[in-house]
Amino acid sequence: MTTQANISFVARRDWALRHVIIVGAPGDVARFESFIATGRCRGVGEIRLVPTNHGGQSDGLIAQLAPERLQRDRIWGIVVAAGADRSVPASVLLELRLRGIRVLSEAAFWERQGCLIDVDGADVSWVLDRNGFRHGPVAEVAKRALDLVVAAALIVLTLPLMLLVAILIKWDDPGPALYRQERVGLQGRRFVLYKFRSMRQDAEARGVPQWAAVGDPRVTQIGRFIRYTRIDELPQLLNVVRGEMSVVGPRPERPYFVDQLAARIPFYAQRHCVKPGITGWAQVKAPYGASLEDARGKLRYDLYYIKNRSFLLDLWILTCTVRTVLRQEGSR
Repeated sequence: MTTQANISFVARRDWALRHVIIVGAPGDVARFESFIATGRCRGVGEIRLVPTNHGGQSDGLIAQLAPERLQRDRIWGIVVAAGADRSVPASVLLELRLRGIRVLSEAAFWERQGCLIDVDGADVSWVLDRNGFRHGPVAEVAKRALDLVVAAALIVLTLPLMLLVAILIKWDDPGPALYRQERVGLQGRRFVLYKFRSMRQDAEARGVPQWAAVGDPRVTQIGRFIRYTRIDELPQLLNVVRGEMSVVGPRPERPYFVDQLAARIPFYAQRHCVKPGITGWAQVKAPYGASLEDARGKLRYDLYYIKNRSFLLDLWILTCTVRTVLRQEGSR
């Protein structure tokens, strides 16, 4: 077996791209490969695997991690995969750090480079990290002020549009223009969410909630347009004014789906420790979610937001949301 595998995900060798070494078992690289190949991992140009011996330390492993060798190859840092830390002597890791080479746990790599939390990984050091999960009273006041300012401004600016959309919905399909649906909010409390109705009145005639699908036949003609442009979400500004939602936060889900997802996805219930939002980190970073695996993928970004939320991050998410809406990304 070879002592080193070299896997490149970016053909262009840009000096600004970061070259990273993964220390772990040969199978560990698959989860890095699948994510980095999507292009959503910031600044990583090349990734190499340095396999560990299951029996313990090896001279070959130590030689592969020689600081002089890593510096010559312009290695930005090494990532110690979950469970591989026992195979690398602490003295080797310390020497790397003293030489200016970053040493990251797997959880730290996902959070730093992928802007997500690996909810399925064996490395749970992100829970023990002293940074994050802090949001004091001053930050809460600032967030509420941002919510009210943004909601009030959007209501004033879009009121003529919302009146026109309401008329078009009733003209296109008999029934109410507004759609009221129970969702799960802060601390698991339920509330009524408002949206412009984009589906036929009999969309769930069988009484069983359904995920939205690509080209969903239940969507009306006007409904398809307002879903792609996100106009259907505008009535949720009322939920923000009432304090049931925030402008930025994890998207609220229906109780039926919450019960299923919380039973099958680790940490899913913890996303309700903050107010749900009209938009969020998961909405601008991940594709539209309509399955168990999609919900798992979005939770990675929701937990990242919960851990790192701040006034500046909220502003950045709002900026990204404008871009997402203009490009009509991720809607169904």
